Formats: sequence, structure tokens, C-alpha cells
Amino acid sequence: MKLLRAMRTADIDAVVNLIDSHDEDDAEDARAGFTGSDGIDDYFVLEIDGQIIGVSGFRTPPACDQTHWLSWTYIHDDHVNQGHGRRMLDDMLQHLKDMGGRKVFVKVSDYAEIDESGERVETYAAALHLYQSMGFAIELTHKDYYDAGEAMIVLGLRLKEGDAGFKDADFGDATFSNLGTSPLLQARPVQFNAVFEIAETDGAFSFGWSDDGKKLFSVEDVELGLQEVKKRHGRAVFLSFPSDYKDIDQRLFAAGFRNSGVLDDYFEDGIHEQHYTYNFPQELLLGHD
Repeated sequence: MKLLRAMRTADIDAVVNLIDSHDEDDAEDARAGFTGSDGIDDYFVLEIDGQIIGVSGFRTPPACDQTHWLSWTYIHDDHVNQGHGRRMLDDMLQHLKDMGGRKVFVKVSDYAEIDESGERVETYAAALHLYQSMGFAIELTHKDYYDAGEAMIVLGLRLKEGDAGFKDADFGDATFSNLGTSPLLQARPVQFNAVFEIAETDGAFSFGWSDDGKKLFSVEDVELGLQEVKKRHGRAVFLSFPSDYKDIDQRLFAAGFRNSGVLDDYFEDGIHEQHYTYNFPQELLLGHD
């Protein structure tokens, strides 16, 4: 890498401080991650005259073909609007390309505050503009994700061109045809195994799941999970599955979920990540106050 160097344990305080120059809650979450199970592997810092002014890193989700997520990407507030963020991202994206990366995603909040003049100012508007100017495109927006009124925006960027077509390649039980890019739907015995509040959110939940059960979950299984979330005063439930899993849609829709978007070519070219959302009625939420 030309500009960035690998993050060291001794850098944690400086990195957390630069994140704190933008968002105190993010800084606390970042410290917990750096000092906990996430660690600092695959994180990098930008230094100028011996001072750390930027940080960026990436995470690689399981069961994906060279898919990555940008993580904790910040320039200290004292050094914004000077081109450092663009140069840092250029270096990071080139690093991912050199690793053979196929696609990269990044999450941005639309959190906003009211300034002294009464204007609504979005905290991450500049970051969103920067990503889009570098070729990222908005693929998914989850309304009321982090909190009521605060959405999560997911942007994606291709790092290398996809194949012109699949040529009789086997991926588990799915066979891709050289006549197109859509995999055969697979009957997978998906079963839920946990209900949890999503990190960095207030009242947004998800279900843990595996596809090594005896049969596909039922509508009643989904409803049991929703009842548990309701007991915990949850606002919403967000789920996602590979696009080639059979019969997922109909069972989630029957329980009240809606299709909320897709991340293209997430798992590999032609297999997307399909997202679903369930929002509890507002009157039920008010009843918990």
C-alpha cells in the first residue's frame, strides 16, 4: 500500500479519538471491536507528520466469493475537505483489488442533527457523496434501521468485471447454466436458532439461522420469533438470505415481512443477498412506553 500502514495496538487510542471527532457512539463501538474479538487485523491508518489522521479497514463475510465490507473508515474532523479521504480510499480499494477482491460494500447512516439555524444537517452526507463520486452506487436503504428515523444506506462497488456467463459450474446443489446467470433455486432446510438485537441499533432485531436443519422453517416458526422480539420491545426485524434459496419469500411474506431490497452479486456473481423487513405497528410500540 502506498499511503496506509497496518494498524497497531498502540494506535487504538489515536484511532478512537479521530472517530470520536465525528461520532461518540461510533468511537465507543470501535474501541470495543478493536479490543475485543474483532481485533485490528485488516485495519490501516493514514499518518501525516507522525500524526494519525485517518483509518480504514475491511471485513470479509463468510460463504462469499471475494466480497468485502469497508469498516470504520474516517478522517479526523480537523483534516476533512483536504482530499485525504479520497486518497485513503483509493489506496484501500487498490489493496482489495490486489487481493483479488470482486465486490466491496459500505454502510452509511443518514443520521441528522438540527444546527443553530434550524437546518437539518446529515452527519455523513460528505462520506456518502465521496463514496458515490468514487463509483459506489446505492443498492439498499433500510428505513428506521439504526433507530426510528435513522436509515442504513448500503452502497456497492464492483472491483473487477464479472464473467460473461456461467459455464456448467457446480456450487453445492445449484448448477449454473451457460445460457444465463440465474442459479436453480435450492430447497434448503433453513431453521432459526437465535433472536438478537442488531449491534449499533436501538430496537432492531434479527434471527440467527443455519441451513443444516431437517426441514425449512414454517410460518409458525417466524411468528414465534416475532413474538419474542415483541417481548423485548423491538421496533423491527431485518433478515437476509441468498437469492437462490427456495420458498423463503412465501413463508416470510405470510408472516408479515416485506421485500426490502437486494445486494447484487453478494455471495458470488449471480447469487444476491435478498433482504426482508418486518415493522411492528406503531400502536404496539407506543404501548410499551
